[in-house]
Amino acid sequence: MFALKAGMLVCVASRAESDGTLNEAAQTVLPLEESVLMEWNGVTLSLNYKYDISVMLEDIVELVLAVEKTGTGSYQVDWPSSGFPFRWTVKWNESEVDVRADSRDEPGAVNLTGRERVRVERGSFVGAWKALLRAVLSCLEGAGYTSQQVHGLARLRTAAIGGSWPTATG
Repeated sequence: MFALKAGMLVCVASRAESDGTLNEAAQTVLPLEESVLMEWNGVTLSLNYKYDISVMLEDIVELVLAVEKTGTGSYQVDWPSSGFPFRWTVKWNESEVDVRADSRDEPGAVNLTGRERVRVERGSFVGAWKALLRAVLSCLEGAGYTSQQVHGLARLRTAAIGGSWPTATG
């Protein structure tokens, strides 16, 4: 079983002019006190928005785009967050996604022995991540970030909802 459960995301409304990457901007606007819960084969993993999701964001975007845009394929990501110390090997076909999670030997790593692998319907997998990406995109838009300021914002918009990021700074 795989699912993402997020409550109502309350964003920090200010932006930092020095933010130039998607991860920096996300860390500025995402709250410290809130987390996304990931259900993984009977294990609940907590992903903090500010310190896990913000550093994972670019990889999440690339994963969603890869799974959504190609009929079959594979993708490997060594999640950069120390709060989520896993390497995922993702394979998909027209109907399902197969994910194998191998934990890195780090403090706080959850032992998934016997539960390393999940299979989930492709639409459910992509839909769960897209909902999270839409919430983050909303925070970034609400804070006034633009694609000229933040590298990767246009790709986030494409992964979250399709289309391109508005280029006007107004």
